[in-house]
Amino acid sequence: MGHEVITSVQNPLVKRLHQLLERKGREAQGRFLVEGAHLVEEALKSGAEVLTILYDSERNMDAATRRALGSYPLDVQVIAASSAVLAKLSETKSPQGIVAEVKKSKADWNEWIEQKADGQEGMLLLLLDEIQDPGNLGTILRTAEAAGVDAVVLGKGSVDLYNGKVMRSTMGALFRLPVFSRALSEVADEWKARGGQLLVSTLHEQSVSYDEVCYGHKTAIVIGNEGRGVSAAMMERADQLVHIPIYGQAESLNAAVAAGIFVFEAQRKRKDRLS
Repeated sequence: MGHEVITSVQNPLVKRLHQLLERKGREAQGRFLVEGAHLVEEALKSGAEVLTILYDSERNMDAATRRALGSYPLDVQVIAASSAVLAKLSETKSPQGIVAEVKKSKADWNEWIEQKADGQEGMLLLLLDEIQDPGNLGTILRTAEAAGVDAVVLGKGSVDLYNGKVMRSTMGALFRLPVFSRALSEVADEWKARGGQLLVSTLHEQSVSYDEVCYGHKTAIVIGNEGRGVSAAMMERADQLVHIPIYGQAESLNAAVAAGIFVFEAQRKRKDRLS
């Protein structure tokens, strides 16, 4: 446990970390902040590259986070700080008393797909086409991890993966689930070239119900933008257009809800096929 104590919001380290609250700062530094004992613990336990932890000197660090830090194999700069400093680094109305600076994932899509796609038959990917709402993205990632999705690909034009609200909504799933930011058209073309099928979620008149589709083999499901839906480029690449029937008066489902229905249906169908 470090002995340094920071009390001033004008401290150079605090100023640098404060820049990570903005997308521009995160992209420039290749790092992001996580706030709260649970997310810091998850970052440590998952093996993410945690660089710095600041905790409230008046509240101390909770026991679970201390245990995770004690088992963490890398050196971490641990600093006690005043509540004013923690408030400066918080996006919430009630700062949670601990933040961690974490390096962005170095996972490479090309290496990952090369290792996984040819040797694994029952793969399930989720492709997100310009998802804008951070709460939606975080919930989708949390749901995808719970459903056993192999990876999520976030298309260009989407909300920043390392947005604070996204991070909080994932409840740590981001540290356990491979997530890549790529041009979806390129990913779709490569996926199909490797023998995978592409299912595109849309209310198009030619789409079929989600429960009538075969999700076996290698499947990628595309979820579209909250307002505009899936792009024309992804529609053109679809092997099958699929939709979730609406029985009430609502025009559509929330993107996160739709993604959850699709991925759990895919896993249900696979379980039934194997039983």
